[in-house]
Amino acid sequence: MEKLFSEFKGVTNQEWKDQIFKDLKGVSFESLVSKTANGIDVNPFYTGENKPKTKEALFNTSDWDICEHIEVNDEKKANQQALQALAKGVSGLVFYVHKKINTALLLKDISLEHIYSQFCISNDAVHIINDLKTVSEKKNSFDGKLKCFVNLDPISLFTNYGEWHQSQEKDLDVLRQLVHIPVNASAYQEAGANQVNELAFALAHCNEYFNYLSNQKVLATKTVHVTFSVGGDFFTEIAKLRAFRKLCNLLQQSYSNNFELHIHAQTSQLNKSEKDAYTNFLRSTTEAMSAVIGGANSLTIIPYDYLFSEPNEFSSRMAINQQHILKDESYLNKVADLSAGSYYIEELTDLLAEKAWNKFKDIESTGGLITNLINNSIQDCIAEDFKILLESYQLNKSVLLGVTKYQNAIEKLPILKKRTAAEKGKDINCLVPQRLTEAL
Repeated sequence: MEKLFSEFKGVTNQEWKDQIFKDLKGVSFESLVSKTANGIDVNPFYTGENKPKTKEALFNTSDWDICEHIEVNDEKKANQQALQALAKGVSGLVFYVHKKINTALLLKDISLEHIYSQFCISNDAVHIINDLKTVSEKKNSFDGKLKCFVNLDPISLFTNYGEWHQSQEKDLDVLRQLVHIPVNASAYQEAGANQVNELAFALAHCNEYFNYLSNQKVLATKTVHVTFSVGGDFFTEIAKLRAFRKLCNLLQQSYSNNFELHIHAQTSQLNKSEKDAYTNFLRSTTEAMSAVIGGANSLTIIPYDYLFSEPNEFSSRMAINQQHILKDESYLNKVADLSAGSYYIEELTDLLAEKAWNKFKDIESTGGLITNLINNSIQDCIAEDFKILLESYQLNKSVLLGVTKYQNAIEKLPILKKRTAAEKGKDINCLVPQRLTEAL
């Protein structure tokens, strides 16, 4: 077989360009190059000349935890939802808690020691840190890694409410109580940031915590838990998660640490619609594929009707089954770093990482993420990104099925849930989740 292949001459980039010029009767290669909102040129083809210098996979895990999204308003109902989800095959639970609760009641008959779990809490639910201290400090008996994360992210809450709960110093002090470093980077994409800026902000977010814990002399080898929202730009979202691993490794070197990185991904709500809502299944499926191919360790597909409906058995079951199909029928959990070696994705990964690193350095040179949030430059940057994204739909350069094209004129639309985030806070402008369907 090797001898057979050796008889075929390789084709260079220039030879492909010459063939394009010939076949398309004078159309130049340059005229076929498109530019993304990230400022990256996308060529009409990629060859071995675009391959990376090194061929190592960026991560060595192939499987991921299938998670259920649970908002805790009533402990008994949330517990029932969790148990039903576990019975349907999930291996992870993501709880959202924003008030004082009976933690034991919420977790009745649930063995956190054997699954992935994440508790996204605000300061009103800070008691959960102590309630779960024993479990959260133990490594999972199956894979030997931390799998129970109580995520109280002070910067994320600062961007959501527009002010510190007590003060910057007192709010950040909670990080000393955690055995991991929680970073909720999903807020940047949900507010409209492009992938380069999203990566830069996430990295600056990590750096604020690394720097704080280093100054407090408690920066040990911790697990870094980062949550990303994954949108509909299939290849770019794959490259985004891969690029973040490279960037995080680069950042850790400056602190002489080698933290374990856990990436939790969730499907974006930015592009979801109450119009022709079943198309949300298509959007979330490709987003989930991007997440797992990009190397997410755990994944939540948020139900297709989340924007306008209370949790229900049908949409929850469908969200879980979407991931089962990706595992059991598409076999996406059988190979680590599936996109490694793809000429386009490898180059896109490097370009995103390079641009994000330069943006990160700009943020650090002007005082870091918190300083740039206080002067609202981060918010202004994201607002500009969303404006560009919105214009691409308004000018029909991008299509949102059922909204900008193929609308159902006689469809009776459901009522959207009310937002909880305010536009302006006491100290800064809030990062408000955007919805393309509302803006359009």
